[in-house]
Amino acid sequence: MARRSWYCIRTESKRQPSYDIAVERSILEPAGIRVESVDMDDPVAFERAAPLVDAVLHSRGILDAARIDRLIKCRIIAHYGTGVDRVDVAAATARGIWVTNGPLYAVDEVSSHAIALLLAVTRKIVAADRAVRSGQWHIKPVVPLRRIAGRTLGLLGFGNIARATGRKGRALGLDVMAHDPYLDEAVFRSEHARSVDFKTCVSESDILSIHLPLTPATRGIVSREAIAMMKPDAVLVNTSRGPVVDEPALVDALREGRLAGAGLDVFAEEPLRADHPLLSLPNVTVSGHIGFYSEESIKQGQRDAAQQVVEALQGRPPAFLVNRQVLERPSR
Repeated sequence: MARRSWYCIRTESKRQPSYDIAVERSILEPAGIRVESVDMDDPVAFERAAPLVDAVLHSRGILDAARIDRLIKCRIIAHYGTGVDRVDVAAATARGIWVTNGPLYAVDEVSSHAIALLLAVTRKIVAADRAVRSGQWHIKPVVPLRRIAGRTLGLLGFGNIARATGRKGRALGLDVMAHDPYLDEAVFRSEHARSVDFKTCVSESDILSIHLPLTPATRGIVSREAIAMMKPDAVLVNTSRGPVVDEPALVDALREGRLAGAGLDVFAEEPLRADHPLLSLPNVTVSGHIGFYSEESIKQGQRDAAQQVVEALQGRPPAFLVNRQVLERPSR
């Protein structure tokens, strides 16, 4: 009997850096899965490929309901990252398409980046660097600083990345508390973190680090009212998704001294425009949505996503399935 073959595409953007597809091919081709890259900035490239594909490796671009409706043969959309807000999961579920993510991808990188931003802001590293470069050699540019050990790190969301951030925070002497209503108390105990409600996490944190997926429930959850509850000497760190924070409210609080500082890797609109008010504030340290990146994390993401495709096309429920409702549907 002839060996079955499948067709898989990886979504890319020629306007952004991309990575060699060799890792995926090394896993997919031995399983009889041909893989090609598709530029999502080309208005017709995806439209041409969509009706033919059995699987999508999702790296760039938006897979909305209209695009998903074109995936008439598709069995799986394997997203490289943790958050799947650029995939219309409900539309995929309606079509019986499995959606997977990468919950193990970049856990060390993003948690380390959160800690790096925490330290950069609380120790005013950027201000100190600029002072030395301008010929100043004294503490005046960074006064006042507070000791980190003994302060409280609050984590909004307590998934893999947040837990890793908490462990690294404890190594710095921080007390850790977290808010995540979807987890059992045992999870917090195992990580030596105090489980608290949203209001407590926001109002009692000295450093509030956000680790939330972007969903209708979390969009804008760090609202003007929530920011007003924060301590005036507190620091906010966000390495998850920009739209979970009310950005204009954050700017106002930082500008008016109602918040000590912020370390941000993600923003409501990306890339951040050059005249954005956050960039004019001396108590803000920013990076350009790079928290996920290391050479190792990229390869892990490629391997994990490709393996999800193999499992799905060979008829096995993928390990990192997001929309488990599809298991209740008849097999396609």
